[in-house]
Amino acid sequence: MEEVESYEHILKLLENKASVKQQIFQTTSSVFNQFKVVLQEICLDMQNDFHKIDRNVEISYSDRGDFEAQLKFSGDVLVLSMHSNVFSFPPEHEINKLKYVQDDPSRKYCGIIHIHNFLADSLKYNRSSDIGYLIGRIFINREEHFFVDGQSQLGFLFNSFWKGKLKKEQIRKILELAIIYCMDFDLLTPPFEAVRQISLEEKQYMGSNSGYPTGKHMGYKFKQELNPSLVPVNKSK
Repeated sequence: MEEVESYEHILKLLENKASVKQQIFQTTSSVFNQFKVVLQEICLDMQNDFHKIDRNVEISYSDRGDFEAQLKFSGDVLVLSMHSNVFSFPPEHEINKLKYVQDDPSRKYCGIIHIHNFLADSLKYNRSSDIGYLIGRIFINREEHFFVDGQSQLGFLFNSFWKGKLKKEQIRKILELAIIYCMDFDLLTPPFEAVRQISLEEKQYMGSNSGYPTGKHMGYKFKQELNPSLVPVNKSK
């Protein structure tokens, strides 16, 4: 009897979790495709409008497959990437306190779309030691409800998880704010003393990869810099 109950429990878990997570993956994939379409539209708008001012500034869109797309504008690249897995939240997270989630706990399971900023030269010269910065994360559940966890305005403008489905105009606003953040986030040179000495390994790297390992925050990457996956973001309300 106990073995039967255990097996029935497995089936129930598959129904309650596996099926839900499959729905979330499909929904997130659909939303990610919408993001790619809007990103391409923004690219075309920028090309048409800005090239009247300066045609030397490169603006281009690149579809990198099912899980990534890129927008290059001048020296920056905005990288959209969809995670293939589905996530929940720690018990203490504010999401779990929402009536919307408490009424149906399966609503807390979300897919994630990441927005990163990389230097264009990092990708052009394949500088594998260069770092990118997480600008925002879009969480989407199976009902297409969403919220954004991110830097600057992205950290507080889109945090009404319970309100409704993600709309195209919201996608455009999210991407435009991310692009603005990229351009406001400048590449800074470090103090002279911080780069006064280099190892032979670093010198060889410079010769084969067109420069020091580089990231916007400090100008150059040092051991004490944060892993890009750990860059802090604001909590949603």
